[in-house]
Amino acid sequence: MNNFSMYFHGGSGNRGCEAIVRSTSAMLKGIYGESRVSLFSFAPEQDIKEGLPDIDRIIGVEYKKEDLVRSITIADKIKIKLYSYVSNLKADEYYFSMFNKELPLSGGGLFLSVGGDNYCYGENSVMTAFNKRLKVLGKKTVLWGCSLDTDAFTDYNIADLKTYDAIFARETGTLNLLDEHGFTKNVFLFPDPAFTLEAELLPLPEGFAEKGMIGINASPLIFRYESEESPGIGMRAYERLIEYIIEKTDYGVVLIPHVFWPTCSDIEPLSRLYEKYKATGRVVFIDKEFNASQLKGFIARCKAFVGARTHATIAAYSSCVPTLVLGYSMKSKGIAEDIFGTSDGLVVPIGELSDESALADRLCEMLKDFDTHEKRLREIMPEYKAKAVDAAAKLYESRLL
Repeated sequence: MNNFSMYFHGGSGNRGCEAIVRSTSAMLKGIYGESRVSLFSFAPEQDIKEGLPDIDRIIGVEYKKEDLVRSITIADKIKIKLYSYVSNLKADEYYFSMFNKELPLSGGGLFLSVGGDNYCYGENSVMTAFNKRLKVLGKKTVLWGCSLDTDAFTDYNIADLKTYDAIFARETGTLNLLDEHGFTKNVFLFPDPAFTLEAELLPLPEGFAEKGMIGINASPLIFRYESEESPGIGMRAYERLIEYIIEKTDYGVVLIPHVFWPTCSDIEPLSRLYEKYKATGRVVFIDKEFNASQLKGFIARCKAFVGARTHATIAAYSSCVPTLVLGYSMKSKGIAEDIFGTSDGLVVPIGELSDESALADRLCEMLKDFDTHEKRLREIMPEYKAKAVDAAAKLYESRLL
């Protein structure tokens, strides 16, 4: 029996993280049969709540400073101080490594780092410490379904990336960057595993007409990535978008969140939009915390979709729903380019957004050319999803098992 462990999972409150875990565990068990899949999670209570079906064991990973401070030895304090002379990252790395010694890592089999774009948000001593502990234990590790941008390739991150036994990129842009930085052995290109996630079709809420709605997802991250010259442009663009749909089309609007973390919840911007336009009678708000499969079921029954969260747009693409992306990272552009051959007209980078009518204008163009977009998705998705499944088989072919 094969053992697999997924780690550096932030918790299912982010339905994108949940979608990766759900789809990956389903693929592993579908290909390798009697397998045991463990999940090391920073928010195990969220994963338990969602009842992830193909996960056999959930292990909470916590880094509580107060717990460690009480037990830290004088020798450890000296080591941390000495490491701090080298760099604060090295000191933090040693500090976090002491937590990892208490985790049940020895019997975890092959370890898959499932954070996706973790290396796109700066240097991460927590992740590096975890990876080093796995290597001390002789474990094989895989960076699974990842995105990497130019800023990810710092000396510190490169040293960490080199510890992986294989890297699975989810778009060609990431593959090319890896190649440019000398990563050529055991580096593979496969679509994000969440393209294979099964949709659960729940009854539609009142006011939701199947294939009569434009789905909209907004993230509070859009405010972080706006240009300094256009503060607030993201929300104004969403407002113009909804006004265009209501005034110029016969479609309704359904607001669909995809992340429910208290510190970064989609509920906040979508609530503001709903309050502003609910009196029109044309706007529906999916404000309950449905799981990733259930949200995909709602997205799949939209006519078209406009989204900021990557995995909300993956749910749309994989359901053959024409999709416009308000992007704040390279992964949005890369995925669109791999599917359509271009991101022009399909991805609006938030940092380049200066016209508050841009989303409305792009949606107008997409609806005019709707049949072409839908046809392309229907043509490519069967093969695209099959290739995503092949990633799991590649683990055996590459002698990682």
